[in-house]
Amino acid sequence: MIPRSQYTTDKPAYEVDQEVFRRFPVPKQAFVTLGQKDTGQTGILYSLEKMFAAMGNNIMKNTPGKTRLDYALHLGANAVNMVLGEYGLPNSHFLKWEPLFIPELLTERPVETDPETLTELVKNAANVYGSDMTGITGLDKKWVYSQDLEKPFVFQDVAKPAETENEFIIPDSVTHAIVMGVGMNMDFIDTSPAVLASTAASVGYSRMGILAVSLAEFIRSLGYIAIPCMNDTALSIPLAVDAGLGEIGRHGLLITPEFGSSVRLCKVLTNMPLIPDKPIDMGMTDFCNQCLLCADVCPSSAISKGKPTFDGVCENNNPGIKKWYIDAEACLKFWQINGTDCAQCISVCPFTYGYEWSQCVKCERCETTQGCALHVVTFLRQKYGYIKDAHWGSRPVNNPLLRTGL
Repeated sequence: MIPRSQYTTDKPAYEVDQEVFRRFPVPKQAFVTLGQKDTGQTGILYSLEKMFAAMGNNIMKNTPGKTRLDYALHLGANAVNMVLGEYGLPNSHFLKWEPLFIPELLTERPVETDPETLTELVKNAANVYGSDMTGITGLDKKWVYSQDLEKPFVFQDVAKPAETENEFIIPDSVTHAIVMGVGMNMDFIDTSPAVLASTAASVGYSRMGILAVSLAEFIRSLGYIAIPCMNDTALSIPLAVDAGLGEIGRHGLLITPEFGSSVRLCKVLTNMPLIPDKPIDMGMTDFCNQCLLCADVCPSSAISKGKPTFDGVCENNNPGIKKWYIDAEACLKFWQINGTDCAQCISVCPFTYGYEWSQCVKCERCETTQGCALHVVTFLRQKYGYIKDAHWGSRPVNNPLLRTGL
């Protein structure tokens, strides 16, 4: 992980209109709203039925990049994701909020040591379990979903997390989030909108599940509460911003120094006393203000070409945060036609690969006071071994991801 020392900032990570902002409910997600419009049923996966039908057509036609062999590789990559978390439904499968395999004697009393030591232990364990980047933040409750598909998330003064017939209960003592990023295969992402790019995402999801479940069990073995989360329970991107992993870009995704947006996120919520990391400022707002590459290539025109705003553009948005808003249903409708998901915005983002000389041609703003944000990130990536051959006139070459453990 690239050190954040030169990027950390004391500035607020977000501008929030408190009169407008409300916690986001899962039923407003595009997966849910589009599925309801298509099938009349409420759930996460109904919106994908048309995508699966298009997949069948692609296979019958032997469409290049979307053949039966391509889909087979993708579905195999997604298997662990479905086994561990079923796309991250809270408190389900291996994402249970209670210990899975930990002897009770280890859960009865927390290990007594200082927060600095616990923080080091947690980050080391996350690295062993497959995290490519790990940050810690205080748990801002506004990033916890207001409700899942049918019942709310509430905070109460209770000893343990629980799910009742009417609500998900998170203890008030759960005050920290450990946010982890898993880098995706950028060469696969570069093939978008072919299926191989989806395979990169599915590998990421499966690794997310392994990582979140493993770290949660580690924390429980030390006697603390751990709530493993994939895309459930709380919003991953704002928590990652708070934890200093990156910044939000025009395409609505996290942009990190290590991988740009070619990363998947998971988190563990805990009552373990930890040392939070600070948000960072790489200059992404200024850069994205003058860069329209993701918006220009988006096949669904879902990405804004305007300035950041507090106002949403569709029913799936959560207004009240100043940022670029995405037309999420429009994005998913392209998935339905394409027969697989899309990563065009990730593949063309200059921060996915790093600086190329041709990117200067379209740039309307050259920052020479502190150095172009893209130049600085590219230098740091090469320094810390994420890329090589970052020379004028050619695209940098990504080094294979090196992981200590899983």
